[in-house]
Amino acid sequence: MTDLARRVATGAGWLYGYRWLDRLLDFAAIVVLARILSPDDFGLVAIAASFVTIVEGLSAFDVNKALIRTRDESQSLYDTAWTLSALRGIASALIMIVVAQFVTDPRMAAVLQALALSPLMSGLSNPRFVMFERDLVYSRVAFLTLGGKLVSVAVTLVIALVYRNYWSLVIGMLAGTLITMILSYALKPYRPRLSLARFSDIFAFSGWLTLTSVVTTLSMETDKIIVGRLLGVADAGLYFMTQRVGVLPTRELISPLQRILFPSFSELTGDLNRLRRGVCESINILGSLSLPAGFGFALVANDFVPLALGDQWIVIVPLLVILVPYLGLRATMSMTLPCVMALGRTRLLFRVSLIYALVHVPAFIVGTAVFGLTGAIWSIVLAGVFYTYLNVWLLQHTLDISLGEITSQLRRPFGATVLMVGAVAALGAMSPLDFFSENGSWFSLIIKSLVGGLVFCVGQFLFWRMEGCPVGIERRVLQVLSRGGGG
Repeated sequence: MTDLARRVATGAGWLYGYRWLDRLLDFAAIVVLARILSPDDFGLVAIAASFVTIVEGLSAFDVNKALIRTRDESQSLYDTAWTLSALRGIASALIMIVVAQFVTDPRMAAVLQALALSPLMSGLSNPRFVMFERDLVYSRVAFLTLGGKLVSVAVTLVIALVYRNYWSLVIGMLAGTLITMILSYALKPYRPRLSLARFSDIFAFSGWLTLTSVVTTLSMETDKIIVGRLLGVADAGLYFMTQRVGVLPTRELISPLQRILFPSFSELTGDLNRLRRGVCESINILGSLSLPAGFGFALVANDFVPLALGDQWIVIVPLLVILVPYLGLRATMSMTLPCVMALGRTRLLFRVSLIYALVHVPAFIVGTAVFGLTGAIWSIVLAGVFYTYLNVWLLQHTLDISLGEITSQLRRPFGATVLMVGAVAALGAMSPLDFFSENGSWFSLIIKSLVGGLVFCVGQFLFWRMEGCPVGIERRVLQVLSRGGGG
């Protein structure tokens, strides 16, 4: 095993470990909060948080990606990065305070003023901490993330149990951000100084990436504001919970890989053939994780939602059944962004992001205005099909990876997913029990999960053997198992 492969494997282990703990804490908090707070509470904070994200996105200057891509260790580079981040944080906080003055809802205005502290604290964080991510040392990243999450969840739940209102969400978010900022300096000592000496070096990479972030933010983060404006705060809360629950199956499998792919791909840019092989294999791995997760969750959504969140959230089940399979399909191409960034083609990313935004935003507004929440979700899916096409085009344009190569990597996981869906559907049709009722059943949830998971794994392994055991996730899993058995 090469040094890079060893570091990637170790980093992936840490990433998955702490991400699952992080999501477990997040999920536990959501389960409790969903039974204490109302959709109106969630909608209010979701809209306010969207304002924060939009303001940060519009003032974005993503220095971390530039620091990950470079091997420069000079003090002046990190001082410049800290100065730019601090200026961005101050500007974002001031804008938030100004925006709050024009909001008619006094609750929203107060929340916006409080959340102005979030970008300020984030901007003052330690830029040298990114060295751990660059070098794939994710044990420190795990400590930072889990430390902030533990504090955030604890504060949120205590305040929610005492006061039972939306301020628990706000104060919990701020507490987590504060602890994360403090830990970034505790885990990687650094004394910042004001400097713009290396501005041109950072801007050379981050300039187009910044414009990409602005366009992406306007395209993806205005959705809760649009829903709140067109349908009301309560529907914004339902939409928020649909999104929050909908991303759980795929995000927690895919996000750690996405995060580790950028520094990994950055080390392979000197050997394009090796990078090309790595990207193709990552398509197979991502598809083998995201497709069964997305379609599988849609099969158990009717059990999961009432059992985990309570009966007041049953209305989001049909929305999840539409959204989550699409998210599984979309995640199969989620290696495109880190690949194109590693190649330094940030201008191309901006062009693609702009084209997608021009399709997604009008479609979302029209779909929401005409068909309500169902229209909002379907507009995401339909625009997302176009987004997937753009990702395929990016891989063809940058690494000459053909559509046939992409589909060949997805053939096995897609076939196994079809078998999984068919098996669970047949189980529901043949059983005297109602496996697809809206009441929710732990027995139904467990049986469908076990049957679906078993059929998918067996199906994919058989397809792999039929194809002659090519390079892919199947071989990687067997290698891991053989090393474990030998140890």
